[in-house]
Amino acid sequence: MLINQRTVLVADDNYTNNMRLSVLLKRLDYSVIAALHCADVMKKMTAFNPDAVLMSVRLPEMGSATCLGYIKRDAKLKRTPVITMGDRTDSKVMEESLARGAAAYVFKPVSPTALYQVIQKLTEKQPRENVRARIIFKATIAYQNAKRVSFASILSERGVFIRTVKPIPVGTKVAVSMDLPSEKPVELEGTVIYAVEFNRDQFIEPGVCIQFSNVAKNIQLGLRKFVEEQLTYDLDPNLDL
Repeated sequence: MLINQRTVLVADDNYTNNMRLSVLLKRLDYSVIAALHCADVMKKMTAFNPDAVLMSVRLPEMGSATCLGYIKRDAKLKRTPVITMGDRTDSKVMEESLARGAAAYVFKPVSPTALYQVIQKLTEKQPRENVRARIIFKATIAYQNAKRVSFASILSERGVFIRTVKPIPVGTKVAVSMDLPSEKPVELEGTVIYAVEFNRDQFIEPGVCIQFSNVAKNIQLGLRKFVEEQLTYDLDPNLDL
């Protein structure tokens, strides 16, 4: 369930890169606006008032440094956080961008988790740390001598959302067995931290969110890798989209 969806303006020197980043950000639950050069950035920032700007250090025409200067000199735009991005060979340029007013920078190829954490930190009072993937898989929940088989629809390295019209009470300790693409089901313990009731008048998916507990580091990293792959599997630069 999305609340106060943020808008990110993406400005890359390459149309295909713009498209791939835009798709990734949409999968991270952001609204996206794309721009290809500085004049376009300024025009769309004024028109749409984004919550953050993700800008390549190799922006064509006037360049990212000049564009960043224009943004920071504009009374209405200067408070919008700008995140620069570039290759690791651009490290010096990106460090210099911080001195010019950029809020942060990320390296290409952009990590979904790193990008999400930076945007969350710059736009939210209570930032999330973990990316989530919308994926359907079977999950078995055991609690209080009961067991039920259902389907999950959202997964992160720290928790899972289980579809059900019969919510389990918040605070209930559960054991979850998830049928993911692995040699055997992933079995974890957790706690129900919130429930979404079925409502005939609203199109909201009912279910419960379970926060994992006592997760081994290797399993947590494995879940992170799996979630990131779900977000980026078709965005490989080598694929002909």
